[in-house]
Amino acid sequence: MSKEDLTTIVSRALTDETYRAQLLSDPEKALADYKLDDAEKKMLRNLPADAFDEMTMDLEDRQSKSGFLGGLSLMGGKDAVDASTVLDLLTNKYGGR
Repeated sequence: MSKEDLTTIVSRALTDETYRAQLLSDPEKALADYKLDDAEKKMLRNLPADAFDEMTMDLEDRQSKSGFLGGLSLMGGKDAVDASTVLDLLTNKYGGR
């Protein structure tokens, strides 16, 4: 698994509406520049349209409960979250390995 590539893809989709739309409508093109295995590609291709809205709410909920700010900033400033939290949400909720 390419943790770095998955983190980049998810953070980009959370912060860039154009990329998010492309990932949902044409995942092959959106993922072309990343080194992902077949399971990762399948997981990202099968994300429902509301996945990133749900993921944002889940991250905000976890962040508010833990009070944790730091590590990796996906959306900057007050929305900083840990990369492992993002990948855990993605794989647990939408299927990873």
